[in-house]
Formats: sequence, structure tokens, C-alpha cells
Amino acid sequence: MSHKKITLKRLIERSIPLELEVAIHPVSNGIIILNYPGIGADADGYNNKYGKIADFLQEKNIGTVIRIGNRDFDEDDDFFGLPYPETMIDNFKHLIDYSLDNAEDLCGNINPKLYLMGFSAGAGVVASLANYHPSIEKLLLIAPAEDAGREVIKKGLEKFTGEVYITVGMGDTVVFPEAGKRFYDWAKNAKVRKVEYVPYCDHQFKGENNGRILSKAPLWAFARDTTFPSPENGKILYD
Repeated sequence: MSHKKITLKRLIERSIPLELEVAIHPVSNGIIILNYPGIGADADGYNNKYGKIADFLQEKNIGTVIRIGNRDFDEDDDFFGLPYPETMIDNFKHLIDYSLDNAEDLCGNINPKLYLMGFSAGAGVVASLANYHPSIEKLLLIAPAEDAGREVIKKGLEKFTGEVYITVGMGDTVVFPEAGKRFYDWAKNAKVRKVEYVPYCDHQFKGENNGRILSKAPLWAFARDTTFPSPENGKILYD
């Protein structure tokens, strides 16, 4: 399937441009799906899993998928010293704003529906920004972590009245399965809230079966797939 990569620039302190690498998989149906990975992951993810998921959704005409990395600013980075998680949250806000400002070109509709999905720390950011704009209708939180800050996440989810879908592996030793229940409880005003626990699955959804399950999570959240978390007809993400 077709996609393009672009670089967005967000001005930070002293008007220094922070470059954000973005991949866009276009579909003209008025829906935009924004994907945010875990800390330190690029837009593609391990074995290009996010690219493969985006292709899968594009093939099924679910919506335009826009992928961004979640850059970690370490001691060797030119931007070392940027506050984290504030920078992580601001980067995703910038992507939301870009998507809304360019919606007609991206998805064929000037007033798009926005669906947000995130993995681990990225899921926490998605949750914290759930109420950022009224166009945001659905959230998919995969193995959600609290790196964005528990209070800002809780506040974002409590105010959200759309649909929230959460999935976490029963063998997750990073956020642990209990994370699913916490995020579910915080989304108390959502018109739809669901949580699914995947057996024999770790934090990264490793293995062919778990990869297939991961590929179907957006279909569950955004296209009412009732077979999730079965791996049947899911896309192979890992060799």
C-alpha cells in the first residue's frame, strides 16, 4: 500500500525547530487515525510493525493512518534537557493540530473524525489528550503506561465522553495486567469502554499469534470487529 514520509517542525525554546518524522497512509473517508508508540520507538517500530498495521488498516479502508515516533532525549542528543513527559505530550499535540489543519488533504474531509491509538507510554499520552479536541471520538490504548503522569492521564480520561478500548497482555511484566483496570476505571464518562486481556502475551505482544492479535486491535476499536482478541485473519507482524 502507498504511504509517504514527511518531517514536521515544532518550535521549542529560543525558536529552535524540533523535527518530527511522520508517515502518512492516506484514505479518503473522513477518518484520521493517529498512532503513538512507546518511549524511544521510531514511527515504524520493531520489524516495521506500525507500518504493517497502517497498511492493514489502509487496505481495509478504515481511515488515513498517521504514524509518528516517540523520541527519547538522552545525554548524547542535541536536545538533551527537554522536559519529559511534557515534550512527549507536546509532540503529539502538534501532530493532532497538523492533522486538523490539513484534514481535507489527508482524508478528504475538512471536519474529520479523529481516532487515537497508542502503545505503552504513547497510550498514556493518548489518554492524557483524550479531551484535547472535540473531533477525537475513539481511543485505543495498548499496554498503557503512566509515563505521561498519572494525574494528567486520569484527568484526560475522566473528561472524555467518546469510546475507549484497552488491551493488555496477561503476561505483561512492565505495566502488568492491572493497568487495564486502572485506565478502564478512569474512563468513567466514556459512552463505550472496553478492556480485553490477552493470554500468554507479554508487553511487546511478541510471537506470531500475539502479533496477529495486535494487528486486529484497531479493527476492534475503530471498526467494531467482534473477533478480537482472536488472531484469526490478523496480519503477521513478526518474522
